[in-house]
Amino acid sequence: MAARDSGVRASRRGNEIMHIGRVRRWVVLAGVLLVTGTLATGVVPMPASPAAAAAASGAPTGGTRGADTYRTGWYPDQSALTPSLVSGGTFGQLFKTAVNGQVYGQPLLDDGQVLVNTENNFAYGLDPVSGAILWSRQFGTPTSASAIGCADLTPNFGVTSTPVVDTATNTEYLVDNEYVSGTSGPEAYFMHALNLAANGAEEPGFPVQIQGTASNNPSLTFNPTMQLQRPGLLLLGGAVYAGFGAHCDITNWYGWIAGVSETGHLDTLWSTVGSGTTSGAGVWMSGGGLVSDGAGQILFSTGNGASNPSGPIAGTSPPPNLGEAVVRLAVQPDNSLKSVDFFSPYDAAILDGGDIDFGSGSPVALPDSYFGTSAIPHLAVAAGKEGYVFLLNRDHLGGEGNGPSGSDGVVGRYGPNGGVWSSPSVWPGDGGWVYIPTASGSGTAGGSNGNMDAYQYGLDGTGKPTLNLAGKSVDQFGFGSSAPVVTSSGTTSGSALLWSVWAPDGSGQGAQLRPYDPVPVNGVLPVRWSAPIGTAAKFNPPGVGGNRLYVGTKDGTVVGFGAPVSTPITAPSPTFPATIVGSSSTQTVTITANSSATITSLGASGPFSLGAASKSLPASLVAGSSITVPVTFSPTKAGLAGGSISVVTAASGTFPITLTGTGQLNGPSLASTTNGISFGGVPPSSQSSSTVGFFNNGSQPVTVSKVVSPGVPFTTTGLPAVGAVINPGVQVVVNVTFAPTTTGSFATTLELDSNGGNVVVAITGSSTAPSLLNITPMSVDYGNVGVGQTATRTVQLTNVGGSSLTITKSKPPVLGPFTATSSLAEGTTMAAGATLIESVTFAPTAIGSTGDGWIINADDGQGVRTVTFAGTGAIGDPTGGGWTLNGSSKIAGGALQLTQALPRNQAGSVFWPQAVSSSGVSATFTASIGGAKVQRTA
Repeated sequence: MAARDSGVRASRRGNEIMHIGRVRRWVVLAGVLLVTGTLATGVVPMPASPAAAAAASGAPTGGTRGADTYRTGWYPDQSALTPSLVSGGTFGQLFKTAVNGQVYGQPLLDDGQVLVNTENNFAYGLDPVSGAILWSRQFGTPTSASAIGCADLTPNFGVTSTPVVDTATNTEYLVDNEYVSGTSGPEAYFMHALNLAANGAEEPGFPVQIQGTASNNPSLTFNPTMQLQRPGLLLLGGAVYAGFGAHCDITNWYGWIAGVSETGHLDTLWSTVGSGTTSGAGVWMSGGGLVSDGAGQILFSTGNGASNPSGPIAGTSPPPNLGEAVVRLAVQPDNSLKSVDFFSPYDAAILDGGDIDFGSGSPVALPDSYFGTSAIPHLAVAAGKEGYVFLLNRDHLGGEGNGPSGSDGVVGRYGPNGGVWSSPSVWPGDGGWVYIPTASGSGTAGGSNGNMDAYQYGLDGTGKPTLNLAGKSVDQFGFGSSAPVVTSSGTTSGSALLWSVWAPDGSGQGAQLRPYDPVPVNGVLPVRWSAPIGTAAKFNPPGVGGNRLYVGTKDGTVVGFGAPVSTPITAPSPTFPATIVGSSSTQTVTITANSSATITSLGASGPFSLGAASKSLPASLVAGSSITVPVTFSPTKAGLAGGSISVVTAASGTFPITLTGTGQLNGPSLASTTNGISFGGVPPSSQSSSTVGFFNNGSQPVTVSKVVSPGVPFTTTGLPAVGAVINPGVQVVVNVTFAPTTTGSFATTLELDSNGGNVVVAITGSSTAPSLLNITPMSVDYGNVGVGQTATRTVQLTNVGGSSLTITKSKPPVLGPFTATSSLAEGTTMAAGATLIESVTFAPTAIGSTGDGWIINADDGQGVRTVTFAGTGAIGDPTGGGWTLNGSSKIAGGALQLTQALPRNQAGSVFWPQAVSSSGVSATFTASIGGAKVQRTA
């Protein structure tokens, strides 16, 4: 009976969602019709509805990684998930459901279900309110991490990526890794198609095995054992595309894109290594989804290996090998894939040698309706471990080395502001924002700690699109923290929240779900609320839908968050117009009852005050009735201001309504986002960049009368010309680059004079000799070590260069008889002259020779090196234990003695716990024959 009841529920869900799906597709189509054309200026129109906003960003929300095919992470249809609700005391944990295995993919929502998949190859459909398991199924046996010797993800590899849902047919597509048969042996990747209206039943023609050779390089054969399917899947034109990278860079591995048709056959298999067989150019992107910005178009980034020599190389003539790059593929008429454009940083070879993956970050396309100009209407953002943020022209990605003096031919290059293992997210409201979590200092391959950075979109002094680092979180973000997501009601100011799963370190233990206000206040992103989630899975963002959030964890749970108690009142969060300091502006707020409620008092905080309400207090309201109150904004300083209305009810407590305004100074007023920039520790022939924002926080236009540029070795781009006008509320962003050619300390200034005052920004930089890591010895031989016994050896690392270095990769032996007993963490910094001692213990469990390695890299340009370890498991030294002694046998003088001379006729025996070859074993005995002692050895 229970099974039949479950089937009835599934059938009803299917009927209901078919109707909802038709409505959803009609709304999105309406959004496409409403949002047309290309922006001619930096001022953008607002969409007519949240649905129109969703259409503008790429695709419907809920059924794919990062909300849409642009991967913006923006969910504009969460109108009830207001900041006041989240911080008002009624928002919290709805459920915590245990599942079988770690959850590394973003939870998705479709067909009235939360869809979750695990590393143990289980797929689930959960009730979105209660978390009850509606159905589950398991695929083949997941592969073991010990089989390949990579401990980055343990103990199993199953479903690691985020699936994708065809919301038109309610079909979930996912990729799993499993043994072809049994619990060991050959491995395979399979694409599955699950019917969500039928409890996840497999669709006809599926699963489809991913196998074969690369269409663009037939010498490469797909080897599932060496590949990891990490990026989120992409549904495009009737096919599902999956990207592949490596496990711990263990050779031989390549970057792959596989395409499987929705009808159930492998359409294409393409490799980022189009020539030769050298490992590299993995597609992993810290789990971010493959991007599509149009029919037949795929964008992604690649990691280390298979990079090209320095440019110039035209973007429209991509080389066959595409490491350290953002790549555009076009689907061909025969369903094969062809690279048609690319961008690679000018220093890609250096990134390659230091394992400083450009592809650790996932590119994101910026919604065309909110970002871009008539000259550059289609933009994208990309960042990697080096810490530079790139603003790209999606129509001309930039190739390699096509900028001035062989630099990057991109729209903008900012930083380095910290290494990135994540996907950016986008908030088109409040002028346009991009959020990027960092997880280390710049130029490292290993994660440590960083921040959530907030970049404000704008135009530079020449009218070119730019990004300015306008704020960041005060709290540090540990390596493994999730990509952020943004929820809002369309682009309504004051409705948005920036969400992230915060983790203290790569273990994920003690992680929290945190929402932030999306606009920095005094350069800081305010935290609005937080809740524990258990142990976070690396880089995995929360799922969003129905004004709720869902977090999948490393400790095998799914945690749902929402509003467990309905709020008795609702009210819009007003945004006030720019108001001159010393004056005021007023708006009327309407508070509506959702159910019977009595409002006992109203109060305001910040530079806001309340007038007389339309009804005297206490005011009793029935469901649907309202009360209005005038709110006055009286700014005391220039800049963004926030506050709230506290609505106190008789029975349900206090509910806040968010207030936002901007203060302006009277007349023209020129200001800057910073008083100074400091560049430190940049070796000669390298470079570092940062930005300065000049803005008019006055009520009248500012006219630039003088520009003083910094001197060599500093350069700028985006400076406004003399006579340029900066309108009230507008910011001009200038990029400053430090490119020393010799060692030393440097100082200069950047100055803008105007009718609104003069601004001088101090700029300093230092250049030191490069670092150099020396490792000794590179090979360690333990010789013979008895089974059950241990031996420890050490390796010394010394920075013999003139400046600090960072360990960018450290993969110690962990899965065999060799175990590191010291910790060389990725991201470790070594000052000039510093020495570290690392130790490895050999504890053989079987007779015979074995070996392993410790893979080490640093940002000193020498590339990846492997310290090798070799040893032989042998019969143990008698003094080391492990032998079983019987009768008169004993250990004396380091040898085993069996039969003693006295008393006579006493026998002994010894046993080793494993059967071994007698080759090399010697036995010596002494006998007395006729009074003469005779010694023999056999």
